[in-house]
Amino acid sequence: MASIIAELLDGREISKYLTGIADVENEWDLYKIRAGAGEWVVTADNGIAINETQSERCLIKYELWDGPPPPLYSWDRTWSGSVRLTSGRVFAINCHPDGASFGAEFDLGRRGSVWQVRIHRKCLGHEEFMPDLISFTLLKLQFWLAPL
Repeated sequence: MASIIAELLDGREISKYLTGIADVENEWDLYKIRAGAGEWVVTADNGIAINETQSERCLIKYELWDGPPPPLYSWDRTWSGSVRLTSGRVFAINCHPDGASFGAEFDLGRRGSVWQVRIHRKCLGHEEFMPDLISFTLLKLQFWLAPL
């Protein structure tokens, strides 16, 4: 059974302009990724573009696993894929009309590797307060090394 090696809850709240997750040494690669109609997540070398414009606010948690983590069935949406990262360190990029801001850095511990990644999304709601009224989204990114 797989277990968590490292984790980070980025305490910085991200506004509705979340662009995605980028390699800290190659952040510009994220801006080259284009999502097609209806795509929620798209990856390319050094970037994970996340289409999360419906949410006013997001919090992100990163997890590094020693193998595939168990599925999370209680989350609203899940995406799985892979991404090659040059530095092995990632952060969230939030592009807004006033410029860009960056989240906390998460170190996966290995340069130049291909990572499997699973992204879970949960929109928060409470009783009669529907998720679209609260407009707060949690994103959990789980990484583990891709098989050779």
